[in-house]
Amino acid sequence: MAKIIPFKAVRPPRDKAHLVASRSYVTYKPNRLRRKLRDNPYSFIHIINPEFGRGEKTSPNTKERFLKVKERFREFEELGYIVQDPTDSLYAYRQINQGHTYTGIVAGVHVDEYEKGHIKVHEHTITKRVGLFTDYLDTCDFNAEPVLLTYSAKKMDISDKIDAIVSERPEYDFTTTDEVRHQLWMISDPKEISAIQSAFEELDCLYIADGHHRMASSAHLGEIRRERPDWKPESICNYALAFMIPDTTLGIEPFHRLLKFKEGIDEDALLNKLKKHFEVKKVFGRVLPDKQRVFGMRLPTGWYELKLRREVDSPKVSDHLDAVILADYVLEPILGIADQKTDPRIRFVPGIEPIGPFEKQIDEGTLSAAFTLHPTSNEDLFSVADAGEVMPPKSTYIEPKLRSGLTIMKLS
Repeated sequence: MAKIIPFKAVRPPRDKAHLVASRSYVTYKPNRLRRKLRDNPYSFIHIINPEFGRGEKTSPNTKERFLKVKERFREFEELGYIVQDPTDSLYAYRQINQGHTYTGIVAGVHVDEYEKGHIKVHEHTITKRVGLFTDYLDTCDFNAEPVLLTYSAKKMDISDKIDAIVSERPEYDFTTTDEVRHQLWMISDPKEISAIQSAFEELDCLYIADGHHRMASSAHLGEIRRERPDWKPESICNYALAFMIPDTTLGIEPFHRLLKFKEGIDEDALLNKLKKHFEVKKVFGRVLPDKQRVFGMRLPTGWYELKLRREVDSPKVSDHLDAVILADYVLEPILGIADQKTDPRIRFVPGIEPIGPFEKQIDEGTLSAAFTLHPTSNEDLFSVADAGEVMPPKSTYIEPKLRSGLTIMKLS
């Protein structure tokens, strides 16, 4: 069962939505972040960076900084930049990005479903980060970044219900400077809310597509507050803010691997070693694999296509992922990269980015090699999660990427 609830979102008025909503602040380079803060007083980034232009200074990730964030949030409310809805609602949200359309429901999801394993994971979380995010939520008392959840459209289809809702005029409809269109509809009619809730209750599980640490932090917050005297079973702190879309519209891109070795690469030796497990073919043109078990490799001498010679013989679901195959057959045994999370010789680039600039760097000698991968499928993501396994680092680049500040959930 997937238990979802409506809530009274704190959100910007219609005329300010395009100014308030922001990308996650960690995606901005320092100069762009300063310009954003300087030029847009409405940006949600001001809440996350509460000391900008005020001559104040607290240490990052401290209680003192989190209290400043909470104070700035209240200032935004007092100024009318964000306002809480008077009634509990679900929210239909649509994002259109480069021809791809993502439409789903923003709601609260019960953290008990996560604790019971009904909201399934495919990544490990880092305890320190979960603790930090939990302290942030507990102190600031609001959640502004939804977890992205997905589900099997074969098991539950509410497209007819959503289509009826999005045929009406949206509450928000704006396009951001990255050419992404955002639309939002309020769902306040009790009958519509009940119908959507009933549909989700038919699901045996949801899957985390993006936001494992956010989900774990919301669950941990629920545990902490459960021990407090003012806690109630219906308390909003028992829910995580989530955006839920069907797997048929989930966007998954690979992370390509870029390598830099000070001593360079012995290409002849590398090609000979690769032939043990791969069919290696020199090609004239960029290789962006269109199927699994095929990899592109760019060296100073050009592009090569690598095809795995035989199926992987392993009972583990995750061992059949291309990211694992590349690590197990190439990166570790041949190139000596055992820990992709910490080895400085490897970095990752999302599949949405053009590969051309990195080819140039290989030609100039500032990079040694690049490996391109085919995207992980939705079915593989589900299979890994269903098996209770996890994917290696940087296996998937998930879209849509959500804006902060459009539907904020107060936690008390």
